[in-house]
Amino acid sequence: MNLETLFVREKKEFNKLIGIASDTFYIENRLPEQVFREQFNYFLFEEFDWAMDKDFWSTIQQLSIETKDDYVLTAVLDPNPVEYFYKEFNYYNWMKLPVNLSPDEYLDVLELGPEESPADAVLYNSYTVIWLPPSMKWAIWGERSYGVCVLGIQDVNNSADLLPILKNWRSIDETVLSWVGLNFVNQQLPQEIADTFFLNYSNGVK
Repeated sequence: MNLETLFVREKKEFNKLIGIASDTFYIENRLPEQVFREQFNYFLFEEFDWAMDKDFWSTIQQLSIETKDDYVLTAVLDPNPVEYFYKEFNYYNWMKLPVNLSPDEYLDVLELGPEESPADAVLYNSYTVIWLPPSMKWAIWGERSYGVCVLGIQDVNNSADLLPILKNWRSIDETVLSWVGLNFVNQQLPQEIADTFFLNYSNGVK
């Protein structure tokens, strides 16, 4: 497979996809604010670095099979896909990844930067990233600066078959906050940020 064909290049397609993303996320927000729209009410966490690894893609594949999705949008919000990436490279740092992509190919496409600037590959230059299937039954928001990804599920009662796939993901707890804390001075997470995470992402609490 020519992995370069997976990147979004047309403005019309980008505008359609960013509309779908905006129906899923408050794309201007950042953690610990609530980044998911109201239809998502169940949240699980993993470490951001894991999302940049091929094992992560195996989980994405299993989720997609359960929700009958044939691709997953993997899209960078920071750096800005229009004001920076498209302006510099004439295409977007957004990819429509087929579910049948192998884990090795997933890693390869993350490492595939512009020819003139390999350091701008998603693997290296991405601070806020989303993973979104067309069914929108689940979605993932990741922030490198906080070291975590958040997976949101629309209706956990009707999506209970997804939870066994996510057995390594955690509800918001002290372990998750310790991951976030690694990114702060003296690895101490300010209480205000911890409280905001719990307020927005404790399951059953909006």
